[in-house]
Amino acid sequence: MPNLTIHLLRANVQHHYDAVGLGARHHSIDDGIRHIGDLYVAPKPEKSPPWAGIFRDYFEDIKALGTVKSTGAVLIVKAKGRHFALTFGQGRFILNQDVIEERFGLLATLNSLESNALRSIDKRTFDAVDQNSRVQVGLTSGASDFGVDIERDLIKGIVGYPKKSDLLGRRMSGADALTVSRDINLATIRKALSAYLRAYESDAYKEHFAWIDQIHQVRKKGHLAVVLDELLIEKLATVKAQSGKGGDCWLAAPDVLDWDVVEGFRYSQSKSDGYETDMHLPGFFKTVQDVVLSVDLLKMRHVYAVNAEHMEVKHWSVYKCVHCEVEHEGKTYLLSGGQWFEIKKDFVDTVNEFFESMKVFEIPLPDYQHAKEAEYNAALCGHHQDYWTLMDLKQIKVGGIHDKVEFCDAYSTGMELLHVKHYGGSNLLGHLFNQGLISGELLRDHAEYVKLVNEKLPAVYALDDSVDLPRDVGGYTIVFGIISQSDEPLRIPFFARVALKNVCRRLESIGYKNICIAKISVNPSFKLTMKLPANKGKRKRGGPKW
Repeated sequence: MPNLTIHLLRANVQHHYDAVGLGARHHSIDDGIRHIGDLYVAPKPEKSPPWAGIFRDYFEDIKALGTVKSTGAVLIVKAKGRHFALTFGQGRFILNQDVIEERFGLLATLNSLESNALRSIDKRTFDAVDQNSRVQVGLTSGASDFGVDIERDLIKGIVGYPKKSDLLGRRMSGADALTVSRDINLATIRKALSAYLRAYESDAYKEHFAWIDQIHQVRKKGHLAVVLDELLIEKLATVKAQSGKGGDCWLAAPDVLDWDVVEGFRYSQSKSDGYETDMHLPGFFKTVQDVVLSVDLLKMRHVYAVNAEHMEVKHWSVYKCVHCEVEHEGKTYLLSGGQWFEIKKDFVDTVNEFFESMKVFEIPLPDYQHAKEAEYNAALCGHHQDYWTLMDLKQIKVGGIHDKVEFCDAYSTGMELLHVKHYGGSNLLGHLFNQGLISGELLRDHAEYVKLVNEKLPAVYALDDSVDLPRDVGGYTIVFGIISQSDEPLRIPFFARVALKNVCRRLESIGYKNICIAKISVNPSFKLTMKLPANKGKRKRGGPKW
């Protein structure tokens, strides 16, 4: 039974030719006097197969190995006042991407299935490291059998078996497009398309799959993404006029960084421009003072992470580093890692309420004025050695899946485990929270963990090694310290807040009663420093040389 791939086009598409790019040949598909649809075909020239290249030196004419030719086609059919695009071969590349209705296939599929008739789920998990995965089961099952975490998993696609297989097909697979396994009959195709439209417009999925609306990804280059990008530029222009402050927009590294190597950031490839100790919008805006902001500019300009020799370690487009929250037509959207997401308002409120209610660590921590986190941790414990002892870089070999872990960065006589990390994107902060979770779980449940930790601790700081497992961990406090240059209250990206919420709930469920967050401010003189190469005689900005 063949598969048929169907896209629903946006309601504002009035004519079939508005949906296709230039260069495709048009054919009217008619059954006598009855018009069925409009077919667009874009044949490609013949070429040698990809594998033929390895034999190129052994043939005078490589065409002796044969040629291949691919043809893409898209059939535009109108049913119930809406246009549908049925793609064949490479036909999806003929379609204008900004006319495709998002989540058509996903919702049409969910509304057509029994809740226990799922066969496969594609999901993206927002965690310490974002994970894209496909989970399949041998027998049809409900969502709970796929290990879906409704607060961390973005559902990208679902495969299952519809209740009305005679009308909808034997199997349905839904994302933005809908793929169905069914016999194809152009004479009755409108009836089938009308049924898929009814399925899409239904809200039956909310009975069993309401959680699917908590997070969903906005199609890149789609109409909505274009609108959101325009709102982003408006917000950034306002922030720029306010010297880079406020506006629910900020910069953060989208990847995990090795802070033993990374010294700072700059916004050009020129070493002579030096670097600043943190990534922030005011630094970027200084490089585009007389330039009109645009999405193209954000995607063309880059942020460069550099080492002490001013050599590039990593770089990203500025667009990928921007975090922004916008409201549009009563809905909340977040830009993170170069991708827009729609977040259900109730979910946003729940996560924000959790973050705002988190305990703030009451013991003052000194300002950060160091080149590396390790130097800060050492200074903290050196200046306050009657209270803090250094555990940073002291690996505890526990074996198994974790192999080696750090107990924490600094441990106190008050039984506080301090974990320290520079501010960054969701992936970076997710690592920080995950470190606290792993250490907390091992402290409670690993038979040899306390003994191994005590081997690294001074005797006065030694942990009580209970023989019985699980250990009582209620007396410990876990502290997540985040180094931030911002003068405003600490705020972290939305998906980092989601990760923190889940880590805290897990730690609380195994007995931890005190989990705190701490903002480690940067010394005002230090954060104003821009370090220039050794052959540059002056600094662009004030502050001590370091």
